[in-house]
Amino acid sequence: MATDLYGIRILDVAPDELRVRFRVFVVYYDTESRTHAPLPDDPGFFFSLLWEAANRLPLASLHPLRMVGVDEVLDGEWVAAHTHRYVRRIERTATRNHPVAEADWRRLNDFYYERDGRWKDEELLAQADYDVEVTDARWLGSLSPGHGWATASYPTTADQVLEADAPTVLDLRRPAVTLDPFPDGESDEGTPSDLAFSDDGRYLAVTSQACELVVFRTDDWSEQVRVPFSSLWGQDIQWVPGTHRITKRVRWGGGDTDDDAPTRAYDVDSGAEVDVPPQPREARSRTGRYRADGGFGRYRADGGYGGFTGYGGWVDVLCSSGASPRRLHLPRGKESVGSVSFTGDETRMFVGQGSDVHILDPETGRVLATLAGIKSDAVVRPDGAYLVAGGGKGPGEDEFDGDERIDLWRVSDGALLMRCRTGGDILPAMVWSPDGSMLAVSVITGYQGYGGEFRIYRAGAPVEPPEETRLTVAELRKLAADASSVDDALFLYDQLIEREADPGAVSRAYQKKGDLLWERRGDLSGAAEAYRRASGTGGATDAMRASYSLASMLNGLKDYDGAVEAARTAHRIAAGRDLDQKKNRKSLAEMVLRLADVLRTRGGDGDNEEARAAYQQALDLGVKKPAWATVGIGWTALNQGDEESAESYLLRAVELAGSDLSTRGHAAMLLGHVAKGRRDLPGALKWYQMAFKADGIHRSPATGHLGELHYWLGDRDGARTWYERLLETTHEPGLIAEGAFRLGEMAAEDGDRGRAGELLERAAATGSGEFAERARELLRGLSADKS
Repeated sequence: MATDLYGIRILDVAPDELRVRFRVFVVYYDTESRTHAPLPDDPGFFFSLLWEAANRLPLASLHPLRMVGVDEVLDGEWVAAHTHRYVRRIERTATRNHPVAEADWRRLNDFYYERDGRWKDEELLAQADYDVEVTDARWLGSLSPGHGWATASYPTTADQVLEADAPTVLDLRRPAVTLDPFPDGESDEGTPSDLAFSDDGRYLAVTSQACELVVFRTDDWSEQVRVPFSSLWGQDIQWVPGTHRITKRVRWGGGDTDDDAPTRAYDVDSGAEVDVPPQPREARSRTGRYRADGGFGRYRADGGYGGFTGYGGWVDVLCSSGASPRRLHLPRGKESVGSVSFTGDETRMFVGQGSDVHILDPETGRVLATLAGIKSDAVVRPDGAYLVAGGGKGPGEDEFDGDERIDLWRVSDGALLMRCRTGGDILPAMVWSPDGSMLAVSVITGYQGYGGEFRIYRAGAPVEPPEETRLTVAELRKLAADASSVDDALFLYDQLIEREADPGAVSRAYQKKGDLLWERRGDLSGAAEAYRRASGTGGATDAMRASYSLASMLNGLKDYDGAVEAARTAHRIAAGRDLDQKKNRKSLAEMVLRLADVLRTRGGDGDNEEARAAYQQALDLGVKKPAWATVGIGWTALNQGDEESAESYLLRAVELAGSDLSTRGHAAMLLGHVAKGRRDLPGALKWYQMAFKADGIHRSPATGHLGELHYWLGDRDGARTWYERLLETTHEPGLIAEGAFRLGEMAAEDGDRGRAGELLERAAATGSGEFAERARELLRGLSADKS
């Protein structure tokens, strides 16, 4: 069982405003180390609260929040991806006891438990109030002010995509296209490396770590070119601006200089090598007006290259007009540059450094803004609206953070929109298409740094509240079978009954419904109706099973004629099947046994004789419960007045019963009746004591018989003990009347008139049979004596 981390209370619900106000208490502390669960500020946490509240009520519709399964709620990636379809915005409106004062730490406990929606020491607990705006009023239907509960849910990192983002935001969880041009996954030849879109977006070029080049057409993702290793590109590639020529990309800091800039390229259109102007630096703007790379090292105060006066991160910018290069020193200090990218209009340059991304004017070098908390491999979308960056890797045992991630950030406010697990170990490169509609990523999936693929991501689905769920029949079946409550299961089986096309499936759904109504609700009438419908809907086998169950229900409802009719139907179907098959013989044995039971219970003319023969047939067929069939033979023999034969069968049933206490109890009760009838009082005591110990069904009647037997034997103390126990355990009017009368009678004999009067009045009040009448007579006698 999970430890509760938070206490939840609903302060206000405003469906017209699509808003709910929560108060969240921290209820889990480590007082020794002075730490506690953090106050949550993630939408995913509040989605979990909405789900929990909805699932505390019986299922009444298939609306999407109720159709989210436990597996999805426990899957952090699913919650991260879908929360924004339920929760639009959260705002913390008040905070109390945070941070916890030192004096309060000495008063706090490590754990707090919910009691009727409240918690001890609420005034000390770290807590906050939140306004939560949802996407649809349906999510608020199960909430009411003052309602409180405890939760083991914890904050995650959910997507926070707004409606304005939706048309263009990438779906980073489901690649639109996956390319595997280098399938040998255990070598450099099978491991992805760099990738680049041509300036017109027609081509995507990719390389392996063995420097093989493949160029794909982006309209249908077919291969345009495949070229083995060449020194023209190596692993790292770039397109010559405005052309379909691919060449090497200079990795600054690896010993390369502008003099090393490549001047040869592979022309995709002609399929030949060609001369090109020098292509310096690692990154370039769309037209090549600006080229840049960055790093970390010594620099001079005036930005020159001699007389170094300090250390820090820098970016060199080459410009096709004006003085070049210009070394721009970045405000981060002693952190190296990780990435440089440009907007499509060439007005802004994004430089990743440490955990910051600086936005610069590439013409002037002025820092326009800095976004904090983003990895330095960030790449800007050409329109400047969004950044993608590697999310980094957390501890290996962390299911969510163990893989390399991709983060999507909104530039306007620096908000993290998505944090998506890739399932990869390394992300060598990420690049946007020129129009910003696609992101291409190379992903190394092997733990040894080999193997992988290239993924193409496109915009995801709009941010809209989920519609009413239209489950398939198979999904409904699974939900019904796995339902956590009877109410939910009954609702789902009703849905199945409406949707199933196969009559046999409809019959089975009615049968399941009947089972639930009987076994878990004790609704015999409802179960009988469900079984009746099941018996008239499906094929022969379904009708047999349903009629078998219907017979039990009608028997319990004292509709003995209906029970016999249902049992005969089940028996007739079973008897008409191929009895050379073992399973059919066993099935017939069960049907025969049920018919015997209901005939014996009805007890009409000829019923006992027919029932006795049926019990014997069940034994001959190898019924699964031979002890019960044997009890049945003894019982019907007893009903027919054949005590000698009855006793023989009942004794045999006791031997066969083994651990079947219910059957043992029935046999013992009947044997006690036989012994009591012949005034074998020690024998009767033995059998009723066995019945008393067997199971709860027989405890009360066996207790009454034991009291009566001790009374007959003149053991008044024993009689009192058993009759007092009877009154403590039974609710049957007849047994209460007997026990109260006998105890009142003995109290009167002992001269305890007050006690006698109380007990006799209790017996008389039952109005049940002989003992109630005798109690009234004795009360009249006590009154006469008193007068």
